[in-house]
Amino acid sequence: MDHPIVEKILKDGIDSVNLSMLDEEARKRILSDVGERLYKQNKFVEAIGIMEKANDTDRLTKLGDFFLAESKAELATLCFIPTKDKQRLNNAAVLCIKAKNYKLAARAYEAADNTQMSSFIRQNFTGDK
Repeated sequence: MDHPIVEKILKDGIDSVNLSMLDEEARKRILSDVGERLYKQNKFVEAIGIMEKANDTDRLTKLGDFFLAESKAELATLCFIPTKDKQRLNNAAVLCIKAKNYKLAARAYEAADNTQMSSFIRQNFTGDK
């Protein structure tokens, strides 16, 4: 049987519970279970967000590499942003530019501490200053 907190999060969303009362291990286990379930339901963006809250950078990196292999650059980029993996982020940003997803490319460059490219993309392609 699934943990009742996992079920509550899946039903009502992450903001429906306060996990701060749990120790780090229990919180991470619950969030990992939720992320896994959301992934299996093909709710990839939500799963990535939950894995980010769990600070599960290893799983995000593996998932991002999987999405890259599946030619899903935007999902891969969302996975890589919380990891701060500069090489993967810079590579993913290039793929986002090719897909004309300039805002996500700028976010990827920003997460990679490549502020020069992030600013260039924002100023020339997104209209943001």
